[in-house]
Amino acid sequence: MANPYLEGNYAPVTRELTEDHPLPVDGAIPPDLDGRLLRNGPNPAVVPADPDDYHWFAGDGMLHAVDLAGGRAVGYRNRWVRTRKLAAELGTLAPRGPVEPIDGPANTHVVHHAGRVLVLAESGLPHAISGDLERARLYDFDAMLTSPMTAHPKLDPATGQLVFFGYDVFGPPFLRLHVADPSGALVRSEEIDLPRAVMMHDFAVTASRVVFLDLPVEFDLDLAVTGRAMPFGWNPDAGARLGVLRRDGRGDDVRWFAVDPCFVFHVMNAFDDGDRIVVDVVRYERAFDAPPGGLIASAPPVLVRWTVDPSTGTITQDVLDDVPVEFPRVDDTLAGRPYRYGYCTVLDPGPTTGPGPTGSRGPAWDQSGLVKYDLVRHESERFDPGPDRSVSEPVFVRAHDGTGDDEGWVLATVYDRTSDTSDLVILDATSFSGPPVATVHLPARIPFGFHGSWFPSSV
Repeated sequence: MANPYLEGNYAPVTRELTEDHPLPVDGAIPPDLDGRLLRNGPNPAVVPADPDDYHWFAGDGMLHAVDLAGGRAVGYRNRWVRTRKLAAELGTLAPRGPVEPIDGPANTHVVHHAGRVLVLAESGLPHAISGDLERARLYDFDAMLTSPMTAHPKLDPATGQLVFFGYDVFGPPFLRLHVADPSGALVRSEEIDLPRAVMMHDFAVTASRVVFLDLPVEFDLDLAVTGRAMPFGWNPDAGARLGVLRRDGRGDDVRWFAVDPCFVFHVMNAFDDGDRIVVDVVRYERAFDAPPGGLIASAPPVLVRWTVDPSTGTITQDVLDDVPVEFPRVDDTLAGRPYRYGYCTVLDPGPTTGPGPTGSRGPAWDQSGLVKYDLVRHESERFDPGPDRSVSEPVFVRAHDGTGDDEGWVLATVYDRTSDTSDLVILDATSFSGPPVATVHLPARIPFGFHGSWFPSSV
């Protein structure tokens, strides 16, 4: 049986391109968009001899950059993230020092902080990438970080702090919290006591608190030894809980609150509501509950709101929508603060058999559109890219003079199965379901990946 992670738009692209010239555009690119959309995702440089040895989550990172300026799309380039692991695999460069697991595949996210572009994967240290994407180096915060870093750090828009965590699977402490100041210096690290090693892909940060997700997807050493599967398994008997810590608290100050067993890859946003904490997440009923090579998630995820009340020790859950979604995003200037609008990729049963964004090997969950949530009026609005087209994670960019919470643009890449090509679509967030204000026709296919960010030219 063919590996579905190596077919269709999961198949790797095999060339690095540099297109430093205007790209064809339908419509008009808003002059506000002066900068770069940078997306990251798995793209193996060398496919294993036995395709069953490859999993989507493990592919080498490849960055795709689309540059916009002056109302034009002025260029495109894609590059593998040149990690020491990749260099050793290709035999193109002798790594400086041993290649260790902490190097990581650098295939999940890309963010900006303190003048650096950091490429992230939760299994290793970040990599700092050059502006031309040609050079990558392990970045350890001046030797202050010696353990893995999450792919989902939170940049506090008020303080400029980068708040992040890292989980470890080979021995305690299994969880650490870190804070980098606006200059990029690592100024705090706290060890958090966990009874076992778990997968913790994301977490939540508010203006005053941090929320950890200790959920029952556990590290499985036997699977890790085989090297042929994701080394995690579902164990609902272990329980599930959220850990709340004040941002100025110590590691042993975490308060734990029980929730029903579930799994969360991604948090949309979180904020303080008096003493309560509101956390909006994409929730799976269960995950990693099938034999190796089977389902990562056996049921589609939905958007829910958890309200944590420390005074009563309880968590209330409200289902915000029963439509399957993933890859939630918000206006980053409202991260950790009360907010009104959020954006997700819609999942629908796909036309073929293969993996969806949850990694299933059964009938695919196609990334069939985008949805905008108004969480104040409890309404939603959907963007449909058209037949035979699939959409990536949405990235919101606030308009320069925008005063409303949704005054800005939503950027997403779209794959067309009929032509095997990709476009960048730009939506007016205030007219979300309407046609794109601009469509940039890209010179290369962008495989299904994970996350991306907008980098204004001013940073």
